Amino acid sequence: MAWLFKAAGLTVLFCTCSAYGVLKSYSLKKRKKALTEIIFSMTELRDRIRTGAGELEKIIALSFGNKAVFENGAAKISCDDISLRDRELINELFSGMGMADAETECGRITLYITLTEKQCAEAEKNCAELCRLYTAFGVLCGAFLCIFFL
Repeated sequence: MAWLFKAAGLTVLFCTCSAYGVLKSYSLKKRKKALTEIIFSMTELRDRIRTGAGELEKIIALSFGNKAVFENGAAKISCDDISLRDRELINELFSGMGMADAETECGRITLYITLTEKQCAEAEKNCAELCRLYTAFGVLCGAFLCIFFL
């Protein structure tokens, strides 16, 4: 009967380590996808500002959907899938929004699109390099710990 408890414990240990690796890999993929969506939203925002589609808050809400939150009249990004550095970059874009004419705003948004594309390329590179590594590392750690506790 003791072997049953030992086998169950080892199974739980192996599954936990494997799940950690898979979830870490999944978080990298979510960051890449979220940055891609933000770049698309920024492009929409630039096009709507260029055409003069309405008030700034309305345009931001239409472009970013539920990712943009308005606090004290300023927009902030509320996406949990991106890193703090990415979030600060997007919020920096929003901090000076509406202070200049449409052409200057379009140029500024284009600059931030370029910076965000660099972040997205970095996320894609990390995803390509680390996703399989995290998954394999979780499985191997689980197997090592199971062998260790046998």
